[in-house]
Amino acid sequence: MDLNKLETMSSRLMRDGQFRDALKILFCMAERDNSLDGGSFGHAIGECYEALGDLHAARYWYARAYQENPAIERYRYDFEKMQRVTIDDLLR
Repeated sequence: MDLNKLETMSSRLMRDGQFRDALKILFCMAERDNSLDGGSFGHAIGECYEALGDLHAARYWYARAYQENPAIERYRYDFEKMQRVTIDDLLR
């Protein structure tokens, strides 16, 4: 399937709040494209995980997006926002 069609589908699913299904498509897209496509796949995956309440996974994917393309302000913002998410509470 065409990556543009998959991207359209994943965006629609995210708009509709169907984040788990959007993740399935995003992972399929990332699998087909060895790069994170300038960070866009990673950032979208991070958005899905954040919406699902899995902040540790969101932090990981936002970091991947930021590393892939640090020039995009939104990626930097979300990466920095997630720095408050730690595992400190698990280490007590």
